[in-house]
Amino acid sequence: MKVVLGSDHLGVEFLERLRDTFPGTEFALALSPDDMVRESADAEVFLGWPTPEIFQAGSGLKWVHCIGTGVDNVGALADIAAAGIPITNARGPHVEPMADHTMLFLLSLAHNSKKMLDDQAKGEWDALGFDHVEVSGSVMGLYGFGMIGRAIARRALGFGMNVIAVDPGPDDEVAGVQVWGVERLDDLFRASDWLVVACPLTERTRMSVDARRIGLLKRTSSLIVISRGGIVDEGALGDALVAGRIAGVALDATDPEPPAADSPFWTHPNSLISSHSSALTPEMYEGRRQIVIENLRHYIDGGELINRVDPVKGY
Repeated sequence: MKVVLGSDHLGVEFLERLRDTFPGTEFALALSPDDMVRESADAEVFLGWPTPEIFQAGSGLKWVHCIGTGVDNVGALADIAAAGIPITNARGPHVEPMADHTMLFLLSLAHNSKKMLDDQAKGEWDALGFDHVEVSGSVMGLYGFGMIGRAIARRALGFGMNVIAVDPGPDDEVAGVQVWGVERLDDLFRASDWLVVACPLTERTRMSVDARRIGLLKRTSSLIVISRGGIVDEGALGDALVAGRIAGVALDATDPEPPAADSPFWTHPNSLISSHSSALTPEMYEGRRQIVIENLRHYIDGGELINRVDPVKGY
């Protein structure tokens, strides 16, 4: 059996670890598109984000494992669905750091940390220049109540926040959280002091946070994007921020990445940006390596694969 590692996301040294763990399996590292096409020609398993060209070349592929979480950037997703072959992902290890990062964003906006850091860099002591907001008693609205949303909710409850979520069908509950169906998404925007986008990017969610929904937020509300770019109309969001129709914005994911050089998100005093890096801890990388190893064991032994993805739903 041949397995292609089509990314250095988990480190190129991971290849040797795989070879040591599975000595009877052939592994190939392919980092360029041409190498991926060539190596996939006689491969049974692809680890990475295959394009349609790679998938077409790999006519013998029997399993694709996305070594990240979101599969919206798996170019061959429609081909995989049509072929009926299993696709899995590495969901799980990203959850805790992303939830931590969400609270970093929230508390930074609430306590104006951007100005604090600017004052520190300039050596200024301006105790009266801050307008802090207490988060206890405020409402967090979660657009998406999957693993990330639930982890964020647990943290928000610890800060004394009221938490509401919208999800088409959550597979777990968190005590103290109201969960509404997607038909109440507008209500979520109206109710939220902190609106957190934590849903996957799918055809249903793409650009679903449009100008109209942004307009439902209170002027004192802030919007945080922690999952994926492409869900929020960032042009409309920037306009609302500049016009003062919302209080703040924090983005870990945008579309495109990075935002344009003239985007207000770079310079506005009430905007925070991180480079799609909220999950990137050593623990997350090791967790993703462990998922690859565990799933390979299952596959070789004829067992059930973990973290199966529905390619039609996109998660």
